[in-house]
Amino acid sequence: MKARKRPYKRRDPEGTKQALLDAVSEILTEQGHHSLGVNRVALLAGVNKKMIYHYFSSYNNLLKNYIRGKDFWRPVLERFGSGNPPKTPELPAYISHIFQEQFSCFYNNPELQQMILWQICESHPLLREISDERETHADPIARLTDVHFNGSGINFRAVLALMLGGIYYVVWHANTNKSKICGIDINNERDRLALQKAIRQVIDAVWKAAESDKEIP
Repeated sequence: MKARKRPYKRRDPEGTKQALLDAVSEILTEQGHHSLGVNRVALLAGVNKKMIYHYFSSYNNLLKNYIRGKDFWRPVLERFGSGNPPKTPELPAYISHIFQEQFSCFYNNPELQQMILWQICESHPLLREISDERETHADPIARLTDVHFNGSGINFRAVLALMLGGIYYVVWHANTNKSKICGIDINNERDRLALQKAIRQVIDAVWKAAESDKEIP
């Protein structure tokens, strides 16, 4: 691995920090998480590894900044927290839109694919911290749906967990082996649109099923 010739000035803190973040991104995307390390990141960034500790206080903090900057869910949850929460009738469309957007983003972003793969393939306190943080910020959305499903016998959180895991699996499979899942090939635009439609249909169907269950005397 050759050091990158950096187009930044010698005394350029922001440029140095960005070079380090870019190095993490390039290594993860092109070589996978197993190739990450202090020396490799510093070498590719073209800086002394002491700069990692100078600007980020620790290597783990560098990785944390990188993950937070690339995470799909972080801006989604921040928008939710800073705005007015959707009303109960609006929730199915709201959640469907988020998951359809997540599928599209994940499919089109090899870097994000590698980042999530890293988080499920390695047991690491930092990765657990990031995951727990995401769960904490997502819980207010889930709590809004709990009210609708109380007494219905349907666990909507379990449905969303399966949907999220399914999105990851289908995308990884299609990109790695270029193969179909249940006859669906998301490398084909028609099938990608069919999968996005299915996301909306599943959420709507489960939502309506909860209403029907409550109506049964």
